[in-house]
Amino acid sequence: MGTGGQLDAGFEGGEVRALRERALRLEQELAEHRRELERLHEREARLDRVEEERERLAAVAENSSDFIGIASMTGEAQYMNEAGMQLVGIEPGELSRVTIAAFFFPEDLKYATEHILPHTVKHGRWVGEFRFRHFKTGAAIPVLYNSFVIKERGTGKPTALATVSVDLTERKRAEEERVRLKDEMIQVQAATLRELSTPLLRISDRALIMPLIGAIDPGRAASVLERLLEGVSAEQAKVVILDITGVSNVDTRVADALVQTARAVRLLGAQMVLTGIRPEVAQVLVALGVDLRGIVTLGSLQSGIAFAMQQPR
Repeated sequence: MGTGGQLDAGFEGGEVRALRERALRLEQELAEHRRELERLHEREARLDRVEEERERLAAVAENSSDFIGIASMTGEAQYMNEAGMQLVGIEPGELSRVTIAAFFFPEDLKYATEHILPHTVKHGRWVGEFRFRHFKTGAAIPVLYNSFVIKERGTGKPTALATVSVDLTERKRAEEERVRLKDEMIQVQAATLRELSTPLLRISDRALIMPLIGAIDPGRAASVLERLLEGVSAEQAKVVILDITGVSNVDTRVADALVQTARAVRLLGAQMVLTGIRPEVAQVLVALGVDLRGIVTLGSLQSGIAFAMQQPR
């Protein structure tokens, strides 16, 4: 009996050990399954994050006001956002039949294929001002063309060509308007300076006076002649006083300009009066042999005005 009880106890002990070992293996398998499940959940979460990121990027592209496009390495269009389609006049159904070359004018295509595309492939990016062609109207669209290569992660192999380009139409129009306004302002300033440097004053219903101050160069001499002739014609003046009291230089060019002005004034039926001739100026005129016939010369502006007032109406 004692021996049988010991056998039964040993048998039961072995069965318990086996059950414990089995339970341990099951626990280990369960733990491994749990870890695998966690790994699957993590992978699924990563995939969800990737999908969310892809959706966010797609939303950014679709809501961007810039031209965004993707093409194969051989130039077939694969994607274009709505802003891009509107910019160049492409319908969604037409995209699959479009190549990169179709976006450029024939005269621009050589530069695009021989410079921009090779540079993009070699260096990964090309940025510069260029222009697209509107597919419906044929109009030129100035853009800041940003061309770049999309590469495969890990290998770095180029998989697609892409662009994010900015429409410069409004910016160009604004620049042209600024240039136009600047030119107009320069013209107004020049006209104002001409008037200030060649003031023409009316002293009676038939007499005009132009006092000159400072240096006279060929440009100012031409302005003097123009202003005097315009004034004589508009005012129907019979006497024009040109006062050179404040003129700092009298040389051959100035003397010739005075003579030419006097002749032009006489052709319009008016008398030219030259006042403010200082002694040193008179010496220069004599030395130059200037022919002042037909020009009334007086020493002071006051005497010139008195002469003009004495003339018959």
